[in-house]
Order: sequence, then structure tokens, then C-alpha cells
Amino acid sequence: MDNNGRKQQGSVRWGRVFAAMLIIVVVLFGADGIRRNLSGTIPHNIKVSGSFRNSGGKSADSSAGSAVTLGNETVQVTTAFEGIEYLGFSELALSESKLNDGVLALYTQEVPAKAADKEAMVNLYDYRNEYYTLVSETVMLNEDAAEALNRMMEDYNNATGLSDFIAYGTTDTYTGEGSYCPEEFPDSPSGNTVDLALNGYASVLTYDGYDEESWIVENCWKYGFIVRYPEGKSDKTGHSFCPWHLRYVGKVHAALMNSKDLCLEEYVEYLKDYTLDEPCSFDFDGVTYEIYTVVSQGEVTAVRVPVSGNYTVSGDNSDRFIITTVK
Repeated sequence: MDNNGRKQQGSVRWGRVFAAMLIIVVVLFGADGIRRNLSGTIPHNIKVSGSFRNSGGKSADSSAGSAVTLGNETVQVTTAFEGIEYLGFSELALSESKLNDGVLALYTQEVPAKAADKEAMVNLYDYRNEYYTLVSETVMLNEDAAEALNRMMEDYNNATGLSDFIAYGTTDTYTGEGSYCPEEFPDSPSGNTVDLALNGYASVLTYDGYDEESWIVENCWKYGFIVRYPEGKSDKTGHSFCPWHLRYVGKVHAALMNSKDLCLEEYVEYLKDYTLDEPCSFDFDGVTYEIYTVVSQGEVTAVRVPVSGNYTVSGDNSDRFIITTVK
């Protein structure tokens, strides 16, 4: 019995030893895991200092001009949030030279348009539809304006049964002896204008804006065009009625100008009263647009624009930038 008793006691002792060792191993692995989590070099949370709050228009927590490092890239932060009313906007830095660019720029003989961006231009010889003709095989026009011209001429044909217009010139209209558009205009180099003439019976005619062809004068705004020098506005434009010189300004601006019976000079002056805080609101084709101006600050001007990217900017060729946004 003594031998059996000793065997039973020895067996019990070894079981306890194994159980103790197992507990020690589990504790050691658990402690190592906790240590690795506490001393690791990869952060799992980012703590942001400061807060967004309505500061009544004063700077709350400006980060303008600082740099944030993300991995191997450094991103320059350029936006300073000035209260909750500017949430959703970023700053766009515009150089003074940009005042001369855009569909709403008021060009003069003293400060004419610069040559158009070639990448934004198309040759109407390859781009036009069958509802109008060209004066030559090289007639360049801004692509947006070219698309609008095609739609307008097709609708003109549907309305009148005629296809008698000639795109007589755009950026470089012949104005020499015998020309049917015998005048140069300072906005033509922009690529946003088209000069029209008419196909007569075995001849070319100057477009006078009357008869069935008056459809273009009356409806061009629906396609983003305006008669640059409209009838009854010579005291504002300094030029008599010139129906054959159309200017593309975009559908929203053309529609607003038409609704208020404004020429381009009047329209640009009208927009000066509107700012980011109190923009001009305009509903068109089921969409609400907001238009505001920013006075140029010289060499570089910071302009607030939506971070969504739904905006366009035009200079006025004087002292302001005009921003059009989708609300």
C-alpha cells in the first residue's frame, strides 16, 4: 500500500507542475501582446487639435500656410476656415493676368483679348453639322461655343426650314475690301465669338438681323450666345446694332442677361453688387446658380470657391473676378 500511495502522490505533483507551467506561458504571451500594442510605431488613431465653431466671421483655427505630412507626401494647406459659413469652400489663388480671361471679360481696343487657348479650340470644318457653311477650311472656335453653334443652327433649320448662314469668321475674320463683316472686334481673339453672313442666290449677303433670320437674334441666348452689340444699347456699348457679331457667354449668363434686358456692359456692372456673402441667385433649367464677384487684390487674389468643383471663373478685364457656382 505504501508503494501505491507514493505513486499516487507523485502523479498529483506532476499534474500541478504542468498546470502551473501552462498558466505561466499564457501570462507571458498576453503580456508581450500588450507591450507590442503600447510600443508600436504605427498609430491607429489621429487626434485633431482645435474645433470648428461659428466665430462670427473671425478666424477660428486657421491653418493657412502650414504643411501637413501624409506618408511620404507633403500637402500645403492653403484654406483658412473663417467660421462655419465658409465650410465647403476653399481658396483659389488667381493671378492678375487672369482678369483678361473668361466669357464675361469686357474687351476694348486698348485692352483686347489675348489669343485663345489652342487646346480649348476646335476647327469647325471638322466639327460643324450640315445646317450651316463656312467661309474657309480653317475656322477655329472654342469647343463649348462650337457645340452651342451646332445646336442653334439645327434648331434654326427646324424652325424656319433654312440653312443659309455662313460662319464667316471667328478669331480671324476677313475685314478687307468687299468683306461682309467689315469690322474687327477686340473680343475675337478669345475664341468665343462668331461672325455670321448669309448665303444668297449665288452670292454672299451681310446679315442684318431681320426677316426670318431674326430667329437667331431672338433665340441665341437659349444656346449661350448674345448679340454683342444689341439694338437700342449703343449708349452703353458705344456701338450701333451689329447682329452678325455673336459672343458666347454660356447659357446661364445669356439667360440672365436676356431676362433683365442687359447688354454685356450693363451685366458686368450689375454683378458688381453681389458678393460671396450676398450672391446673385438665379434659377435656370431646374438648377439654382449663385454668382458673385471678388475685387482683384493685385498680383495674386484669393477667391473662395466650392470644394465640390461646381464653379466657373471669369475675369471682367478690369478689376474683378466673377464666380458662378451651382448651389
